[in-house]
Amino acid sequence: MKRLFILLGLVVLLLQACSNSEEQESKAGVEQTSASKDIVKIGWADSGFLSPFTFGTSGPIGFLRNSYLFDALTWKDDTGVIPWLAKSWEVSEDGFTYTFQLNEANFHDGEPLTAEDVAFSYEYFQKHPFQWNVDMTKVEKAEVINDYEVRIQLKEPFSPFITEIAGMLPIIPKHIWSAVKNPLEYRESDALIGSGPFLLKHYDEASGHYQFVKNESFFKGEVVIDELQYLNVENRVLSLQKGEINNGMTFKYDDVAQLEKEGFSVLKSEPTGSAVRIIFNLDHPQLKEKQLRQAIAHALNRIDMSQKLTGSKEAMEGSSGIIPPDSDWYNPNVPQYDYDVERAKEMLTALGYEEKLELNVLVSSTSKEAELMQAMLRDIGITLSIQTAEPATFAALMAEGNFDMAITGHIGLSGDPDFLRLWFSGQASNLYAGKSVFQHEGFTKLAEAQLRAQDEEARKKLVDEMQMILGDELPTLVLYHRPFYHIYDASVFDGWFNTKGGIADGIPLVDNKAAFVR
Repeated sequence: MKRLFILLGLVVLLLQACSNSEEQESKAGVEQTSASKDIVKIGWADSGFLSPFTFGTSGPIGFLRNSYLFDALTWKDDTGVIPWLAKSWEVSEDGFTYTFQLNEANFHDGEPLTAEDVAFSYEYFQKHPFQWNVDMTKVEKAEVINDYEVRIQLKEPFSPFITEIAGMLPIIPKHIWSAVKNPLEYRESDALIGSGPFLLKHYDEASGHYQFVKNESFFKGEVVIDELQYLNVENRVLSLQKGEINNGMTFKYDDVAQLEKEGFSVLKSEPTGSAVRIIFNLDHPQLKEKQLRQAIAHALNRIDMSQKLTGSKEAMEGSSGIIPPDSDWYNPNVPQYDYDVERAKEMLTALGYEEKLELNVLVSSTSKEAELMQAMLRDIGITLSIQTAEPATFAALMAEGNFDMAITGHIGLSGDPDFLRLWFSGQASNLYAGKSVFQHEGFTKLAEAQLRAQDEEARKKLVDEMQMILGDELPTLVLYHRPFYHIYDASVFDGWFNTKGGIADGIPLVDNKAAFVR
């Protein structure tokens, strides 16, 4: 009974913290705080209610915000994979079984996090999928050995298990979620109780602002800032200059040069981990021919496009095998499609396109890439129409396959290479990735084989072959790999770093919760 009263009291406190009363809120939708507190303010868009079942997936920031509240068994920092909830683990020789020894940790409501919660979480997410891409079909079962030891049995060897499942799946409290039958509709305050370094004190749905406060008893160590705020601002550069935020991201080097002059510090994402790409509709009557896709590749001056749109001379032309040149998984032998207008014209003639060919390209907002592409394709006799759709419509059209070509941006390219399998089997988490499937028997066999390869060198050879097929077939064309530039006020917080291999499944942002933990 005493435990019940304590829990109820904590839930009341959380409800009070999430109150929308005018006495607690500022006009911006974030509670007024003392100027003496260490507050990091980041500019980024809204990603909804941060339950593991409801956050937005139109980009990685929903996952990252969720990770502030909930912990996984492993995590990453600037050195690569590190223990997190698990302090150590062992893998069976056949690759089927992982045994984890757990740290002693508590949930935000004071209840201990044990092996029971881990086993429950793995079973619950098999029935109710996590919002970000975690393939729970690979898991057979999770067994409790004792309070702080759990065994996870796989259905088959899954080489990226430690990063792509153990390093991403949030451990949720059994004492809360065991009673929840429909997690998609569950939006009570205790849906946000995890074990992470922060608690969500306030989320303003109208403005898209978030206010996190430090977990004073975080099991991994001291949380070094008092608050973390995300503000949904229209112009991050202007908001930095006005002091509304103290961390913002841009792709434009011109912004970097200007704000460095004004005293801001800059951290460039390395590896880049990102790409702007064309997705071809492989069911289109003309675009289903790979020679046409190759001709389009030759017609586009992608280096010039990158330099013009990023403002940087450090252009990184898109790899035909998708994985960028600065990744450890890159295959330098992939086919190259140099800018060659005459070659492109010859290929079109060989295909029988003596008259002008008309195509359209779908974009989710104003796209300078599409405008440059339109002018370049005009030189080889292709008339390109630009179709602009708001984000929800864009995602729907992509899912339906209702487009000729589409331009979209992606991250995760410097993480585990299994993203290639996910993209081309229609299983990507990001709504902007589309659901089109690349039907190629050889690629599919390689994609499945690399999942079972326990030796990294053997797996690298398989991934190299996958890149060669993608480079030849061009189901997608990466225009350029773009770096993220994180601009920040070092006097507020200077602990940012690049995560080796990207956060979780390759996210090249600095919003890593490990940065805030001493």
